[in-house]
Amino acid sequence: RGPRFAHTSSGAMAAQIKEIVDRLNAGPFFCDLSLVGFDEKDAFELMEVLKKVLVVLDSKHDVDLREEKPDAMYQRIAEFLHILGYQCSFDIEFQQGLLQGDKYTVHPMLYWLLSNLEQLKKRAYLAKFCLNLDVPEEFLREEKVYEIFQTYKELQSQFKATHAHVEQERQGRMIPTDLQREVQQLDSEREQLAQKIQHLKQRSERDQGFQVLLEVTSMLRKEQEQEAMLAEKLAEQRYQLEQTEQLYIEKSAKLREMREAAQADGEGNAEAMLRMLRSEVTKGRQQMERIKRENEEKMHKLREIDSALSDPPVTKNDIDGLEEDIVAMQEKVKNLSSTISEHNQDSRLAVYKQQANLVAKKKEVVFKDKKQLEETRDVLAKDLSQKEREYEQMKGHKFMNRDEFKNYAASLRDKSAKFKRLKMELSELRHEVSVLLRTEQLLQVKDPTPEGLRDTEEALEKASIDKSQVDKAKGVTLDEISGIVTKINTQLKEKKNKLAPQIKMLRSVRQNFQQVEVKYLEKKSSYDQAKSTMDGELAKLAGEVKGLDNKVMEAEQSFHELNMHISTLDSRLTRVQREARCMRKEETFSPEFQTLQEQYSKHIASLDEQCKDLRKEQKTVKDSHEDTLKQKMAFVQLERLMQIKLKVSKQELMNSQYGGGMSTRTMMDHSPGVER
Repeated sequence: RGPRFAHTSSGAMAAQIKEIVDRLNAGPFFCDLSLVGFDEKDAFELMEVLKKVLVVLDSKHDVDLREEKPDAMYQRIAEFLHILGYQCSFDIEFQQGLLQGDKYTVHPMLYWLLSNLEQLKKRAYLAKFCLNLDVPEEFLREEKVYEIFQTYKELQSQFKATHAHVEQERQGRMIPTDLQREVQQLDSEREQLAQKIQHLKQRSERDQGFQVLLEVTSMLRKEQEQEAMLAEKLAEQRYQLEQTEQLYIEKSAKLREMREAAQADGEGNAEAMLRMLRSEVTKGRQQMERIKRENEEKMHKLREIDSALSDPPVTKNDIDGLEEDIVAMQEKVKNLSSTISEHNQDSRLAVYKQQANLVAKKKEVVFKDKKQLEETRDVLAKDLSQKEREYEQMKGHKFMNRDEFKNYAASLRDKSAKFKRLKMELSELRHEVSVLLRTEQLLQVKDPTPEGLRDTEEALEKASIDKSQVDKAKGVTLDEISGIVTKINTQLKEKKNKLAPQIKMLRSVRQNFQQVEVKYLEKKSSYDQAKSTMDGELAKLAGEVKGLDNKVMEAEQSFHELNMHISTLDSRLTRVQREARCMRKEETFSPEFQTLQEQYSKHIASLDEQCKDLRKEQKTVKDSHEDTLKQKMAFVQLERLMQIKLKVSKQELMNSQYGGGMSTRTMMDHSPGVER
């Protein structure tokens, strides 16, 4: 983006000016400007507004523009804008526009500064410490200057690290309201846990074998946790193994394709490579879609978990209220079932009740068969998965290609259509059954002895015989179950008897532990007291040692400073003594000069002559600057004009060659301004 509004439309200019006025009217400026008032400001007032904005960014710009020289003002503002990263050419045109307070130069600058004020504040603050200081190499050759420069670089790197740490801490800092809410939630959970622990302690004090049971359950819990950890590790290792196998299969397939492509030649080689690349692209797209889908599912789960965590915690009062609601609902259900049974106490419905019972029994038998079939299906599925794993270990993974997947999808669609059709037929049959039952009830009301009643009674007698056989089988199974229960109870009693001596030993060990714990606490308290006194004495001694170290450091520093001062004075004294000998003409300072004073005076005279020459050259440059600039602009315009004429002549020459013939060639020969 250039420094001017000239390349923007009038609507964009008005929007930018409105944005500038709005931001100047807000904090921290509070200029109370209007669009017309801002547009009517002269150059000096506009520069004052720019100075206010720059002072907010850096206080060094708080200077009086009337007393500051134009060159110094331009250098100050241009350097600061360059540090902030303002995109501009910083040429003579920009310099003249800034010095003259041109609104086409200042307005874009104000818009950029005000739009990015917060970021530029931070950048200006960091520029004070992070901007590199350019030191010439001849100064860095001295040891002291080099050491100071290295210290400056180390401090600069420390500042960068500290600033990055502070920014990270500011970003990671939590909101106080969230922390208070979390603390309240944790307090409520702590109270609930304390109540539960107190309640469990009161219940467990009455039971003598509770401690043994607690230890056994804790051991069981530890074993379960270890088992869960091992299961997780096993699942993770299996997943890694599957990923590795899949990667191995993919790489082997790719290697096979590359070998096939290398064996081919000519166009076949290129076609094979192209086909291979297309297959890789399709695989990559499929993997990307799968990853996107998995990412969306995980993000959905994460949002659900966040919403669940943001909900208020469930207290004991809420649980008690829900339990009371459940009890009330159960009572209502009992009352409704009793009222239904009272209304259904009709002698004429006994036959239909028996039929309903028979249907219910048949339904139970069907459900049992279904359950058995499902169990067999699960067993077969496990066998199938085991066989597939064995097959994968022997011959690699089994993947469906595109045609097999299409066939599989078509079969699924056919099965779903068939399922929907059969479901509709089932609903129609159920509707017909309900209609037939209703008609049967109506006919029974009209004629209590319909045809087929004897057949129904015979079927009922047969069903009762079957029921008695089933009851006998149930009795046998119940006897077996009762035997198993008694066996388990005896085993439990035996284990309790085995654990009884260990429990007695545990009680005696606990008593010894309590006695040892009391002694340990006493000795620990005495140790803590002794440690606190020793720590106080050590701290006092450490403070004294530190003070003495500081004194020693100060004495050493003063000693080294005095040594340096003495050495400098000695060097000056030797120089003065030599200069005195040279002035007495006892010796010469150099082959060219008798004394150092003569060398310095000659060097000063040569520098004065150079200054005079440079002032003359500066005066000539200032006098001829405007004429030279005008001449340069004239030559630039002349060069553009000649380029345009050359382009036009080339275009006419091309037109004459392709469509004009000889007549156009003669006209072109007499055209003015072009020499052929």
